[in-house]
Amino acid sequence: HKILPSILVFSLPPKTHCERHRDSVQTTGPDGLPLVGVYVPQCDEIGSYLPQQCHGSTGYCWCVDSRGQERAGTRTGPGSPSELERPKTHCERYRDSIQTSSDGLPPPGIYIPQCDENGLYLSQQCHGSTGYCWCVNSSGQERIGTRTGPGSLRVDCRTALKGIKES
Repeated sequence: HKILPSILVFSLPPKTHCERHRDSVQTTGPDGLPLVGVYVPQCDEIGSYLPQQCHGSTGYCWCVDSRGQERAGTRTGPGSPSELERPKTHCERYRDSIQTSSDGLPPPGIYIPQCDENGLYLSQQCHGSTGYCWCVNSSGQERIGTRTGPGSLRVDCRTALKGIKES
């Protein structure tokens, strides 16, 4: 009997819309060189569109929604201030509405949603004063069955819920 070496096979997650869009325009011409002057979408580390997109060849920048569609009225030309003011997301508006009180501090014991750098809900939300944590969908709604109490092992929101439908 012959023993064959075991081979580890890693499957990559399917590409996101942004990654497929980016890959489709990063093709080469007949000479094998990359096409010049083509707009290439910028994706973040998880494959979502960066909220601000810029065309390297023209210097124009604009804001996009989660599907990569340009937000009306956000396009700026070369030489404009580089930081575009993007509209606040649902998470940011919710968080900011709680954090604004007369003294600028949130009321004690209140839950404050946590948003990422793009303004989207972090997949795991925690209530600081109670120690409870739970997973949320992209709208910030709790995913049933993911709430954990203080001191208990937290659910990994990125992997534990692959087969569960959005609630």
